[in-house]
Amino acid sequence: MNTHLRHLPAMKVAAICQAEIISIELGAPLSQAVTLMAQHHIGSVLVEDGARPVGLLTRSRAMQLVLQQGSSNTLIEASMLAPVLQVDANLSVDELGLEFISQSAAHAVVVGMAGQWVGIVSQSDVVNSQGLEHDLFLKSLEEITNFNVLRLSPDCSLRRAIERLRSVNYTAMLVGDDAQGWQIMTETDVIHLLAEAVDLDQPLAGLALPSLISVDSRLSLYNVRRYFREHNCRHIGVKDHNETVIGLASYGDILRSVELDYIYRLRELLHDKSRALQQSQHNLRLIERVINASREGIVITDGTGHIQSVNPAFTAITGYEAWEALGRNPSMLSSGRHDRQFYRQLWQTLEQEGRWQGEIWNRRKDGSIYPEWLSITAIENDDGQITQYAAIFHDLTEAKRSEARMQQLSWFDSVTGLANRRLFHDRLQMALGFAREQQRSLALLALDLDMFKQINDRFGHSGGDQVLKQIAERIESALQECGTAARPSGDEFYIMLTEIRDETCITACLDRISRALSLPILIDDREVRVRGSMGVAVFPTDADEPGELVRAAEVALEHSKERGRNNICFFSPALHEQTLSRYRINSFLHQALEREEFTLVYQPQVCLRSGTLLGVEALIRWDSPELGRVAPDDFIPVAEDTGLIESIGAWVLDQSVRDAADWLAQGLVLKMSVNFSARQFQRTEVADQVLRALQTYRLPADQFVVELTETSFLHSAERTEHEICRLRNQGVRIAIDDFGTGYSSLSYIRQMSLDMLKIDRSFVSGVQAGSTDARLVQAMIDMSHAMELIVVAEGIENEQDLRVLHELGCDQAQGYHIARPMRAEELVKWAEHYQANALLSPDDSAQL
Repeated sequence: MNTHLRHLPAMKVAAICQAEIISIELGAPLSQAVTLMAQHHIGSVLVEDGARPVGLLTRSRAMQLVLQQGSSNTLIEASMLAPVLQVDANLSVDELGLEFISQSAAHAVVVGMAGQWVGIVSQSDVVNSQGLEHDLFLKSLEEITNFNVLRLSPDCSLRRAIERLRSVNYTAMLVGDDAQGWQIMTETDVIHLLAEAVDLDQPLAGLALPSLISVDSRLSLYNVRRYFREHNCRHIGVKDHNETVIGLASYGDILRSVELDYIYRLRELLHDKSRALQQSQHNLRLIERVINASREGIVITDGTGHIQSVNPAFTAITGYEAWEALGRNPSMLSSGRHDRQFYRQLWQTLEQEGRWQGEIWNRRKDGSIYPEWLSITAIENDDGQITQYAAIFHDLTEAKRSEARMQQLSWFDSVTGLANRRLFHDRLQMALGFAREQQRSLALLALDLDMFKQINDRFGHSGGDQVLKQIAERIESALQECGTAARPSGDEFYIMLTEIRDETCITACLDRISRALSLPILIDDREVRVRGSMGVAVFPTDADEPGELVRAAEVALEHSKERGRNNICFFSPALHEQTLSRYRINSFLHQALEREEFTLVYQPQVCLRSGTLLGVEALIRWDSPELGRVAPDDFIPVAEDTGLIESIGAWVLDQSVRDAADWLAQGLVLKMSVNFSARQFQRTEVADQVLRALQTYRLPADQFVVELTETSFLHSAERTEHEICRLRNQGVRIAIDDFGTGYSSLSYIRQMSLDMLKIDRSFVSGVQAGSTDARLVQAMIDMSHAMELIVVAEGIENEQDLRVLHELGCDQAQGYHIARPMRAEELVKWAEHYQANALLSPDDSAQL
């Protein structure tokens, strides 16, 4: 994401287009097209006649037709449609941006090599594809703001508002005032209202329009684009330093702001008069499109200096409409600041050299004076006579900013293509400013390759450069758009992580970078392995300024080298210990399944009324050769965060069902309870996995219990409910685990399909006759029985707890007082010698 443009091929349209094309048949009701636009949040619908595309029906055209016809029941005709803009899938994204601007289009259909339609692409897709190296990274929101935004009173009717919106040729308007606050109505909102058949004469005050989201005008366009993504909006209000809304900005405005690159090509064409005369008709049409799309003013005069044509940007800059300028002399723009000698020298240079360029002050139609950079080219006919003059001009301030931006693009390391030290410090300063705005964290990694001098000595500097290039590519790939990297010097890299929610994000990135570095590198058909030491500093915990953060990361890097290289060291001791522990667990957890380091143990569950052994709960254990015995509370959260919980959970399910089936074959009938993570319900088809395992090992479904925590209902309630209903329909039991430690909502327990409720050990350990915990446990038991749920108490540590729970009416129990967790073969032997009457004297109550 931070590689210089020269080092990457241009992104193709095929990479950013959306594969799904929403279409409708010619002759269908207009209301059907409006409904499709509203449902799919799209700006146009493709209209087809059979399999033949006819044209596009846009939001703006649909609004106009509803106003003209007074109804959305009108049938769609070919005359209502806009032409279908088709672009080649191999077109670059930059070329697509120019195509959009020149055609005044917002959507285009993407065509493959064989002529097939492969997708549709929009202005938003172009804006989202621009990276940090583009002008977006440096421009401010103020530079693209539409200050002449339409503002309407809430008393205005919807019909009048739609007419005004179409008349200003903009995609949104403001409703309200500064005192009461502003709402926004976009073309998308209008389409939704038309789809709902809202009365067009209803005042805007009666519509549920969204409130305007506004940001400071000084915010960078790069951060504005992120703001658009986070708030899922296409327009944003712009405020000045007094918190007053001064305008609007849209995705389309951002797209038009990236068009400056094409202006440089245009200036070159205008300066080369002989080349301009020899252009083919095709190229002349292309130039005309570029001229019309340009944001720089362009004027063509005849040989006597009378204006023949101007482009739209001329009107935008000077205030003069084309009809006001045609036939007049450009002296109409004279500011009076230049004397006759200035203009005499200008025309003398133009006659002698055929071109002139320089700074000039001109006056707009409203009387305001502004500086511009003007380039004039004399155009000759075949006889060498000057027949026309072409002039292109733009605001001098913008030119200086453009020069600065062009200079920025060269601030990249020549070997790796990464940002150099100077550019990285600029990016770091901007990223820290954004982090302060959003109150987010940011991490800086200083990476140094260990023993790199030996590689240079062995393979020479060319071999060393190959290593640096491959390391840079791997770092870029490992970042996964969550940060940016630089090579400040030598074998050192800086890595800035901007998408930091908590320390697990840093851990995950460190793990990816470490694994990327550990892969061998091929140099001259020989493999080389490279290791690196890393130092990490976090904003704002370790430092608040760019220089201080860099120094903190480098100090941490030095500590890492002192520990023996190939290490990671955090500047903050507390965060260092915490994150390093998770990092080490994560590193070895990836290998644990392959190395068969996991085992299952089973804890018996008994009936508190009769003492009968009813079932077991499967518990996972991890004995790592490097880390020793790792508690489940330590490695399960890491497995969930890294996505390993699916493979580990699949192994637990397979092993536990196999052991239960083996016991059944030996005559030992026990219910098998297995814990499932909320992440498993979110990411996998739990019901399919369980039922497939039961079928494979021929274990009856009523002998299996799925245990899940309350978080499964909080984060994916509908999906979880669907899965457990499928399981219960097949006979599988469902238990809610660790009840009382989380959300503990009676509403979801009542609504969800459950069979059992397990009281967490934190309540059981404090149970004494008459205590607060005893009263809480009694309430849980009574509530569960009222909903016909079986109650299981966890963590029974002594006989007193056992007897109190028995007296409170608890159904089942498990804990060290009954039996510690044991391996499958040990459980069989234990069950043979287990005596129910040794636990509690049986009574006459029926066993549940």
